[in-house]
Amino acid sequence: MKIRTDFVTNSSSSSFGIIHIKSKALGEFLEKYRNADIPWTTDFIIDNDMIHIEDMDDIFVPKNPTHVEEVLFALLDMLAGVNLEDVESPGFPENYDYSEEQVKMLLEANERVKELTDSIKTVDWHTGIAEWGMDEEEDAESGSDAIFRYDREKKISEYEMF
Repeated sequence: MKIRTDFVTNSSSSSFGIIHIKSKALGEFLEKYRNADIPWTTDFIIDNDMIHIEDMDDIFVPKNPTHVEEVLFALLDMLAGVNLEDVESPGFPENYDYSEEQVKMLLEANERVKELTDSIKTVDWHTGIAEWGMDEEEDAESGSDAIFRYDREKKISEYEMF
């Protein structure tokens, strides 16, 4: 049996998402499907015209928006595990493993992309991976936080990854 006597690291990570979106129409859209047969990946709170998602416990975020036109796509992918671009595929919905309610939601979102996107007033989207137990060299190579900020009135749209 070998016994290790030098320094042993125990590194780990957890993904997180803190997202706030101001959009009355998008909030109403999500609320409409909240109790549908959709496997939501995390909880969301709708408070008047604000959508709040604060998940610090291993949320999977497949896409981060880099501009406002990507917010709806990224939000549906993260919350409901659906890809809005699938609607345009020739085999949709037959060749996809979506529930009937997911298909209804995707079809409605596809019809309303412009309206829902235009209704977005502000976005504060921060996702990333919190890592611990790594040495400084490993830590320097693991930049994985993404931040997207948007404010229609102030004409701010900025994306950064670090």
